[in-house]
Amino acid sequence: MQNKTEIIGKKQIIEIVAVCIVMGLGLLGYDYWDTQVNFDGTIKRREAGAGDIKEELELDFLDQNSEITVDVSEKSLSDSEVEKYFKQAIEEIDNSYLGNNPSANEVMYDLNLKSKYCNGLITAYWKFDKYGYISTEGRLNETEIPDDGEVINLIAELSYGDESQLYSLSVVVCPLSTDTLEGKLTSIKKEIDRIDSDTRASDEFVLPKEVNKISLNWKRKMNYRGLQVIILGIVTAVGISLGMKKDEKQKEKDLIAAKEKDYPMIVSELSILMCAGMSFRKALEKIVTKYMQKKKAGFEKPGYEDMLCTYRKMLDGMGEIAALEDLGQKSESKEYRKLAMLLVQNLRKGSKDLIDSLEKEENYAFEMRKQRAIRAGEEASTKLLIPMAGMLFIVILILIVPAILQIKI
Repeated sequence: MQNKTEIIGKKQIIEIVAVCIVMGLGLLGYDYWDTQVNFDGTIKRREAGAGDIKEELELDFLDQNSEITVDVSEKSLSDSEVEKYFKQAIEEIDNSYLGNNPSANEVMYDLNLKSKYCNGLITAYWKFDKYGYISTEGRLNETEIPDDGEVINLIAELSYGDESQLYSLSVVVCPLSTDTLEGKLTSIKKEIDRIDSDTRASDEFVLPKEVNKISLNWKRKMNYRGLQVIILGIVTAVGISLGMKKDEKQKEKDLIAAKEKDYPMIVSELSILMCAGMSFRKALEKIVTKYMQKKKAGFEKPGYEDMLCTYRKMLDGMGEIAALEDLGQKSESKEYRKLAMLLVQNLRKGSKDLIDSLEKEENYAFEMRKQRAIRAGEEASTKLLIPMAGMLFIVILILIVPAILQIKI
């Protein structure tokens, strides 16, 4: 079993190494063709707005070799194209700057002031004749807006390279209407700020009970830590319960596996002793006596424990057939049920073929033990595939990622 597992592991390692070598050779070939053979000194510029290119190149001149970094700018626009994009940017501003506001004469919500237009070709820098009401991103400072509104002039400085153009527009920022929920909350916040400013010398801060004829009832935000603890306790209890059930099932499986592991030796000893002329009771007594001596030295086997329990039932007065039937009914393993059936049949009918049946059962039991050992080895090798696949993935990343980063599209 160990040799087979080692062979499987070596085979997987060889496959991983082979895959990495093939991929590495392929990447080396591609990089050599792309950098040494196919490159003629021509670098294609990116389209306008796509950004500059930075190339790390090797330069041979006058019997010298050196590395040099070349910056290749993106393709520039002609004057007519720049003018065209300025007009397009202005159209985009007109169509989008109001955001959710109905008109420029009644701006109550944030404006949509972008820093890039025309898919990033035109840069916009926003200025205002009055600061403090609108941020450069278009967010309104609601607490600073007066109740009767304020006229704000906006200036967009549009630029592309060294070319620039100004575009101005005006808006009237207004406080949110108290008919809306946002307006009510804004007026309440203003009142809170006013009270805070007027009572800063006081030891206490008293929240308003009424704002704009709206009655206010204040409460602290509920902390649901108790509910969280309850849920955590329930989840923990369920998890522990499920874990205990899983452990119990695993213990049952381990117990059955241990009994099945002992089964071939029990059948073998029964076969040898009964072939020597012993009755079943004497053979069982011999097996149990030998096991009891080993048990005192710490040798304990679940399969032999079942045989010991069956023998003790016989000593307590239970008949051999009843004790064997009880073993077959209570045993979780089909092998022990089969053995109990063979022995009961022999005791009831005096079967002459019991010895042959025991020998066949012995051969079958050892064969099944061998098959279980092989299956356990295969499961162990299968479990190794997960960490080995992770190692392969890491190796592939180490090889491929630097190569991909160096590929110039």
